[in-house]
Amino acid sequence: MLLVKTYLDKSPIHGLGVFAAERIPKGTKIWRFVEGFDRCYTAKQFAKLPKAARDFLKDYAYRVDGEILFTVDNDHHMNHADKPNTVLRSGYAIAAKTIAKGAEITNDYREFDPALCAAFLKEPVKAKKNAKKNKAKK
Repeated sequence: MLLVKTYLDKSPIHGLGVFAAERIPKGTKIWRFVEGFDRCYTAKQFAKLPKAARDFLKDYAYRVDGEILFTVDNDHHMNHADKPNTVLRSGYAIAAKTIAKGAEITNDYREFDPALCAAFLKEPVKAKKNAKKNKAKK
């Protein structure tokens, strides 16, 4: 559950992103898991869901300690950055530096699931290579 005011907007990183609706000082707790609001699925529970639900969660959830975590609020639109402005500490996402009002809030997916992050990061690299090839052809 996000603990600060945010809004969704078009992201220069990918699709929609989460943006700070207020200045967030360094060290501020930004997010934490709230049982009953956010949802965690075991692999067995996930497998029993209808295909449409599994497909949705593949886009908006992520693995943490072998379970699938789905955050209900804007958090599930938070994008990856190699140099994020948040860091995970003691169950919280915390501002690693002061985040200006209007700035995109990012995290490092590798803190959650290195395999997920590796799969996610491969696509942009391929897209960049294809863009370079297409540019060279013109």
